[in-house]
Amino acid sequence: MRIIKTSLKFNRAIFKLLKSESFLSLSIFGNSIVLLFALVCYFIENDKGAYINSPMDAIWWAYATATGVGYGDVIPVSTLGKLLGIILMLLGTVLFATFTALFAKTILEDEIFVVTQKDGENLASDTELLDDLKNHKRIIEEHISKLESK
Repeated sequence: MRIIKTSLKFNRAIFKLLKSESFLSLSIFGNSIVLLFALVCYFIENDKGAYINSPMDAIWWAYATATGVGYGDVIPVSTLGKLLGIILMLLGTVLFATFTALFAKTILEDEIFVVTQKDGENLASDTELLDDLKNHKRIIEEHISKLESK
């Protein structure tokens, strides 16, 4: 029963994150970047007789590149297209690191809330854990702010 209760709390925290302004903004920004790179790649590679012969090929390539999946079935052949791919790989890494940081922050905030809600006698023994969680939260928030400032 405790596992179900914990699972429901975790799911509520994640769904709250998915509806948050920061997550939605990052999702819109990230998808816009990927689609912009797909459009540019399509115009660069379309007339080269390469693998990218349609807008959907370019979108497939851009999402596979940004997510790090990189199937290799659709690839740019021009130097400019390959440079575009390198930049998209780096941006994709930053985007997914930011998503990971948001999820970690949500999970840590939930854990901090649980620890602070314990009875006074239990809280005294968990002070070190609470300090660790607060420190981890601070570090994650610093990383998020650094990533957002870029």
